Amino acid sequence: MDSSLLLTLERQGLCVPTLERRNDEHNLPLPFKGRAGVGMGETGTHSGKWSLIGKYFRLRAGSCMILAMPDFDNKTSDSIVVRQDVPLAPFTSFRIGGAARFFTTAGSLDQLRQSLLFARREGLPFCILGGGTNLLISDQGFDGVAIRMQLEEVQVSGNRIEAQAGVDLMELIRRTAELGLSGMESLAGIPGSVGGAVRGNAGAYGSCMADVTERVLALHAQSLELLSLEPGECAFQYRDSRFKRDPSLVVVSALLSLSPGDPGEVRQKMEATVARREARQLQCDLSAGSFFMNPVVTDPELIRRFETDQGVRCRECRIPAGWLIDQAGLRSTRVGGAMVNPRHANYLVNTGDASAEEMVRLASLVKRRVRDELGVVLREEVSSLGFTSESPRGQGC
Repeated sequence: MDSSLLLTLERQGLCVPTLERRNDEHNLPLPFKGRAGVGMGETGTHSGKWSLIGKYFRLRAGSCMILAMPDFDNKTSDSIVVRQDVPLAPFTSFRIGGAARFFTTAGSLDQLRQSLLFARREGLPFCILGGGTNLLISDQGFDGVAIRMQLEEVQVSGNRIEAQAGVDLMELIRRTAELGLSGMESLAGIPGSVGGAVRGNAGAYGSCMADVTERVLALHAQSLELLSLEPGECAFQYRDSRFKRDPSLVVVSALLSLSPGDPGEVRQKMEATVARREARQLQCDLSAGSFFMNPVVTDPELIRRFETDQGVRCRECRIPAGWLIDQAGLRSTRVGGAMVNPRHANYLVNTGDASAEEMVRLASLVKRRVRDELGVVLREEVSSLGFTSESPRGQGC
């Protein structure tokens, strides 16, 4: 075997002391650790016969097929390991959904390119899995390539921070507080990854990712070209962006511009935001957070009712979806194992055994009741994957 290929396999954790070639089959032990474990947490070693199929090395281990896909054209880049029929529910905060036809991880830009190239060669759609905290996956799973984003580098230069897409958003906010950099405190407690937060322009309490984003690096899925996009090119809107509307653009990193501040004060603001969230006791629920976007309401009487009831002014004519759902009398409404959270009506939760179908039926019921009783149309904030009525994609936050 080509020594560079063996080196590539070893770089993936597929280390072998000896290698025998017999009719294009290779007896290799496969240690499930490091990158080869694709984030699934397996340990131990499995042995089997590797089959050379085109540019792939295939090994069947139990019910999974694992593909080592070395990059023959660029011997210095990382290869990827692909698994077949991997359940996706454990990668989402809903804990709902079927299996992906193929599953891999991207821990480097080279691996991300290889993963996208694999999907293209197989003629399959792809999806990017971030934190999985804003994603509902079909019970039938995803007939494509699920790519778990694990680019997790952070670089600090003055009041600017370059964070890759796989960085945990809350961990990044804690780090900005330690550095005395202000601007992200209101986002504290939002689960998910930086990539998902940029894609969905995540926000809370009057602040959002667009407020601090100076530049986004994105990989074009077809050309595999790395693009540098200014905020105007990102088309940020309320809980939306160009990346959410165009699945061919995969967020790689974001350059965030923050303001110098006192570390103690920044930390205090961050902790106050987290405490405000924790007071609602929602952290242990199996949910995707806010299921619906806060809609723009044009009915002056409904706006007056909200402002009187809540004692606050309506910002930009947007009324919280949770208040509207509550006004429709839907708290604690259930469809099978899916339920409207009794503490926050915009949280649809999995009570333990909900299916995606039940969650969709509950969401449809909520939308219909709010429309019929209040004249307001709700739109989902949660992304969906694997359903026949939508183009499969997603970079979960």
